[in-house]
Amino acid sequence: MVRREAGLSRSGRQRTPGASLQSVFLLAASGLPGEDPRVPVVAEALGLLQRGFDAHYAAGAADDERVLVGDNEYARAVETIARLDEPRFVAVASRMIRDGAGRIASGGQVDLEMCTPHLAGLLDIISGEGQEACERRIRAAGRAV
Repeated sequence: MVRREAGLSRSGRQRTPGASLQSVFLLAASGLPGEDPRVPVVAEALGLLQRGFDAHYAAGAADDERVLVGDNEYARAVETIARLDEPRFVAVASRMIRDGAGRIASGGQVDLEMCTPHLAGLLDIISGEGQEACERRIRAAGRAV
């Protein structure tokens, strides 16, 4: 699990989600009927993805080693989610990486609000409840974590 203080830049400004994306997703999915074996795989990928964001952006300007570590975590996240052999999961995860990197490159934050539509998209693939219902689940889980 990613600790709350992860993601702080040198200025102290939060640049990556303070809450664990993995924990938020697992809590949101726990309210679904039945147990879907895809849930822990998606959660694992989200943990890797967040580690990639943290490696790239937590300490301000990343040196070559941190960029390599971050890129490796992104690749591991995509490989993990690709094990599900459902292109929709990979598409959502790829958009999340792209949007997060773009947000940071423009000086913004990769916060839970930015991640919510992506997390909801992943949850919707599993649940079929629709984007809006899944966003409500993600927001409720985000407040609880």
